Amino acid sequence: MAGQAPHGSAMNLARSALGPVTQLGFVVRDLDAAVRHWVEGVGVGPFLFLEKGTGRPPNPSIFRGQHVVVEMRLAFGFIGDVQVELIQQINNAPSPYLEFLAEGREGLQHLCHSVDDYTAACVQLEASGYIREFVIPVAGHNDAIAYYRSPSFVGTMVEIVPPRWRKARAAVQERIRAWDGGDPIIRYDSYGDFLAAAKVDFD
Repeated sequence: MAGQAPHGSAMNLARSALGPVTQLGFVVRDLDAAVRHWVEGVGVGPFLFLEKGTGRPPNPSIFRGQHVVVEMRLAFGFIGDVQVELIQQINNAPSPYLEFLAEGREGLQHLCHSVDDYTAACVQLEASGYIREFVIPVAGHNDAIAYYRSPSFVGTMVEIVPPRWRKARAAVQERIRAWDGGDPIIRYDSYGDFLAAAKVDFD
């Protein structure tokens, strides 16, 4: 019947290891201007604003097999239950973020899935032609945060986040939902400082 998805497509969706998109990742040149745009122009906010990103110095990541130290400023907000991440890289380390900007682009750079089965999600992406290019190791755990470059006809990268990071995401959402209506920019020095203040553990 018209308007119905093919049976095979419906089955593939049902079997998907990725689950729903949980985050929209935007790469920007000016984090302050981007946050103002989202809050004042679009009406999305408040934002958790992390001046030093994950911390200084951040842990090394791996980009196409090369160890890199990517320094960022970050901000997190929500549209419903979907997180909005704004990323401004502030150093010149090779990364998918700088490549995105060098291509003359600014805006939506990746879709993120917080998955139940990390291995199955990675296998599914790789079977669909995605290539793992950027890895953010997590100390003490085998499953890293992984960015996959999509086939050229898709465009955005896909980020896979292991289940252990759900507590951190939930803590950010809880802090934003507790906003008292004052300054829509909720500032912490770094993501690590926020997680420590929120008493997030990763057991």
